[in-house]
Amino acid sequence: MEHVVFFPGPDAAPGFRRFSSLDEAVRFVEHLRNAEGVAEASVHMLTPVPVAFRAYYKVEVSPGEMPAEPFVAEPFAAEVPEQPAAPVEPVAPPMAQDVADGSARVDAAVDAEPAANGKRSLGFFAH
Repeated sequence: MEHVVFFPGPDAAPGFRRFSSLDEAVRFVEHLRNAEGVAEASVHMLTPVPVAFRAYYKVEVSPGEMPAEPFVAEPFAAEVPEQPAAPVEPVAPPMAQDVADGSARVDAAVDAEPAANGKRSLGFFAH
């Protein structure tokens, strides 16, 4: 396991040295303290961190290569025989009704049959 020793250099710039064993790192710290008077050394263990590389693609279009007019695709024209339109049932407009707590509830004639409680449901939109 590799170890690294961090210490201030002679010009107070941070320095470091890597060692292949803890014993070597400790001997270097002893040397720094005894021979060079460095008291702020620290020893750290280096452990590998697993990393993975994944492909990443980024698409860029340079502004000079943009067409003057945007491209509009023509709709696909399928040959479908014309059929008469089904008659549309008129729907009553929604009406606001005050509820006891002061909020407003909108009941619209959306369903063909009223719900069990006598009110029609707005389904997904009613909260």
